[in-house]
Amino acid sequence: MLGCTQTGNSGSGEVLVRVYDKYLYASDLEGVIPAGTSARDSLTIVRTFIQNWVDRELIVKKAEENLPDELKDYSDRIEEYKNSLIIYEYEKMLVRQELDTNISLEALQEYYQRHKHNFVLKKDIMNIQYLVLHIDSPAITKFRQYIRSEVPEEKDSLALYSSKYAESFNLMDEFWLDMEEVADVLPVETYSFRDFNANRRYLEVRDSVYIYMISVRDYKPADSIPPMQFLIYEIERIILNKRKNDLIKNMRQTVLQDAIEHNQVEIY
Repeated sequence: MLGCTQTGNSGSGEVLVRVYDKYLYASDLEGVIPAGTSARDSLTIVRTFIQNWVDRELIVKKAEENLPDELKDYSDRIEEYKNSLIIYEYEKMLVRQELDTNISLEALQEYYQRHKHNFVLKKDIMNIQYLVLHIDSPAITKFRQYIRSEVPEEKDSLALYSSKYAESFNLMDEFWLDMEEVADVLPVETYSFRDFNANRRYLEVRDSVYIYMISVRDYKPADSIPPMQFLIYEIERIILNKRKNDLIKNMRQTVLQDAIEHNQVEIY
């Protein structure tokens, strides 16, 4: 019973356990035990399976004996659930096969221009570049110069030096974070729009091990409109969700129209 999987249809062969008028057969254990499982582990798996089956059947019996008839008539609910599940799986397959997931820069810009006032910031955000250097790193003076520079050659040198000497760094042109996110990356506790307007756009913090160099390239206070780059992922999600809904809506309309044209639907 335990050493191999049984052959034949479910509900046939050796009876393993009975609960009232329900029977569990050896064939019902097909696929329960993974190939290569030891005899000891197989026994544990089978015992657990049987115990769970017994528990479930006993609770079902108890429920059937005690529930009022109107609550036991669940055939309509089962049919509704089955239909919902079939529709869900079909729509998921349709989306997977036919949804256009390519979003052009023009589409992103168009959506941003039309809807940017719906995305008012709840928190201040900062666009930063940063370096984390060991306190004994060479060329620290050069790093200070390059991270604040807009000279293309010095920006190239900064990237080269960072990949060689920095413990971690970010040199992207658009890297927007709110203050809490900044604090997760760097030991900067406070910074405000007032600091930015006062041209305090370079910060340097150090501890016993590292020097943290931060260039604040831009700043947007709460209640202002964020830049598009800050919203890229949110806009992409919205566009894709609309495409998905449109795809499903069009499919349903096509199915209905096709059925009407072929006399498969008659509305009296």
